[in-house]
Amino acid sequence: MSLLRRRGVLILLVVLGALVVVVTASRTWLTGSVDDVVLGRSSVSATGAEAAGGVVALALVVVAGAVASAAAGPRLRVVALVLTGLATLAGIASVARVLLDPESVLGPIAAAAAGRTGSIETSSVVSAWPWVAVAGFVLAAVALAGLATVRRAARGLSSRYDAPGRPPRSDWDQLSAGEDPTDVGPAPRT
Repeated sequence: MSLLRRRGVLILLVVLGALVVVVTASRTWLTGSVDDVVLGRSSVSATGAEAAGGVVALALVVVAGAVASAAAGPRLRVVALVLTGLATLAGIASVARVLLDPESVLGPIAAAAAGRTGSIETSSVVSAWPWVAVAGFVLAAVALAGLATVRRAARGLSSRYDAPGRPPRSDWDQLSAGEDPTDVGPAPRT
């Protein structure tokens, strides 16, 4: 079995991708300048958590969904993987908003720094950190796709604690055979 086909490795890749997103959220994603009456000519910057407020929460949802897909049964596993995939797509869309229109993201942050509502016209420069965050979400998405293709083997319970010399039979099998699983034998004579 290939290393990238193992469930544990794929879950670790999802966690690694989400960890990349969490780390990048504390870095400066946008820097810009504002020429405003109140602020004057000044520089404004925004971290990933400020520019794309939900990326940390979405990264944590992705981790929780991957862990839930590993622990759930077949039906809940599909639900967990679908919802986790949607969270990954929402994370990519949130970061893409910052990459595609940085001025509209930095404008409200500059207005809040001036104590105003709305937005201030800014000129913005995007750093490399949003691209790294996209890479983290993409890594998580690819690993989730791998998790969706990994077949879950039904292992059953361990036979470590079964009585020796007797084939293990479930209560249901005993009932089906017409035996009473609660019958422990004749009562002891006193």
